[in-house]
Amino acid sequence: MKKIKWIVLPYIVMGICIAIGLVIGMAPELLGDVIPRHGVIGRMLTAANHRKIQDSQHTEMVVPDYVRRVVTLGTGTVDLVGAAGEPYVVATDGSPYVSSTEIKGRVQPTVESIKSYEPDVVVAPETTPPGLVASLRAAGIPVFIYTLKDSLKDVTLNTKQVAKLFNSTSAESSINSSVMHVKKQMESHKNDVKPVIVLYNPTHGVYRSGVLRDMIEMIHGIDGAGNLKIIERGKDPNVLSDVWDYRASYPTFNMQENMGTKADLIRINPDVIFVPTIYSVKQPEYKQDIDAIMHDPELQNITAVKKGYVYPINDMHIMSYSSWMYYEMEQMSKWLYGDWSYKNYVKYQSVPAN
Repeated sequence: MKKIKWIVLPYIVMGICIAIGLVIGMAPELLGDVIPRHGVIGRMLTAANHRKIQDSQHTEMVVPDYVRRVVTLGTGTVDLVGAAGEPYVVATDGSPYVSSTEIKGRVQPTVESIKSYEPDVVVAPETTPPGLVASLRAAGIPVFIYTLKDSLKDVTLNTKQVAKLFNSTSAESSINSSVMHVKKQMESHKNDVKPVIVLYNPTHGVYRSGVLRDMIEMIHGIDGAGNLKIIERGKDPNVLSDVWDYRASYPTFNMQENMGTKADLIRINPDVIFVPTIYSVKQPEYKQDIDAIMHDPELQNITAVKKGYVYPINDMHIMSYSSWMYYEMEQMSKWLYGDWSYKNYVKYQSVPAN
């Protein structure tokens, strides 16, 4: 009996060692923040495997195989990270975002504040002050910079770039799915006359951006605000962040200097108006924005108003600079070409080309 025990014992020990090895190897995936990163065991587990990665500016950095703690800077960066990978944003600088990602803290734009959250990486747009970026990197904190360009193509590129941090393809799949649905809805209308489309909110004004232009063209439309000239105050024209600024600074922020006006809308005379608003099937508040357009005496001669082609879309999604924009583009396409299931709205009737 004793001899049998001695024979079995090495196999038991070997099995225990294998089990411990598997736990150590899988701990970053399974345990997340259960083991404190600042503890000896936590450091050992999360530092076990690292990899090199390049950001949009081709700056190389070393990050853990399992990125679990992210600090974001800049408007919409939470959305970009949340859509591109796992929702492990531990802190943000307080800039607006759309997603339901749970944020554990707020940081100040200082090395000390950001470092206190012990991030695996900081994700930020190229508009982040270079001095802050340099100081963070000097402190040993990887900073992943993405290039904020005003086109739908660059939204896709940035989504893919940020997704590399998480070895994730979920956001890319979501984008591809939305594009596929849009193309499917448009298939029978690709030879129809393209409608002139404008995004307009009675409080904000006429929206304009390269991203919106690309979205409108993708749903077989013409961007009515494409040639709109806006009085600028040193800001980059054609950026949706103007509306974010409006929400943060109202009533001191002058929207007429940053967005198109009602007079511009009348001059453009669009066939379709999409109204960026707090839109959800269960939220009646958006109807106020729709009614403000439909019952405005000055807008009654606009084609879209006369025919009733005025439809709500989610303003937060349309400004998120992430795969959420594609989701809203799909919603715009549904209003125009999808199966109709909307009560109290006039179904858009496309015009066949001669």
